[in-house]
Amino acid sequence: MITYCRVLVAVVCMTFGQFAHAKWDEERDVTTNGKEEFVYYYKTNEQGQKLVLDKYIKRLIFIQKDRFRKRVISQIKIDGLEIDVMSDPFSHYPEQTAITFDNKDEVLKKLFLAKKIEVYLHYGREPGMSTFQIK
Repeated sequence: MITYCRVLVAVVCMTFGQFAHAKWDEERDVTTNGKEEFVYYYKTNEQGQKLVLDKYIKRLIFIQKDRFRKRVISQIKIDGLEIDVMSDPFSHYPEQTAITFDNKDEVLKKLFLAKKIEVYLHYGREPGMSTFQIK
């Protein structure tokens, strides 16, 4: 009976441990020379927008399939905590915008643990917001 309980506890712990680490979806990318593999974490919201957590350069990448709309991102909220950010659109990939921030290590840790991320955008003078639930 004791062995059965230990096995049951071990299975439950492993299951919940996997859920704790499975908050972000994973995407793997191999370098052109094939020697290194990079792991990127991402979430897609209901509007089809994608938020990629780039732990190598310590930034976020916001992706929205609207090639012709220039966007500026000046703030994000991580679980209600406001963080001022800077945005830089990719010239070769107009649907992608890099989001950078001060205190990169601190913000990166908060992003990994986040349950909700809100991205505040401006399309010219028109404001918008995108929400990403991380479960």
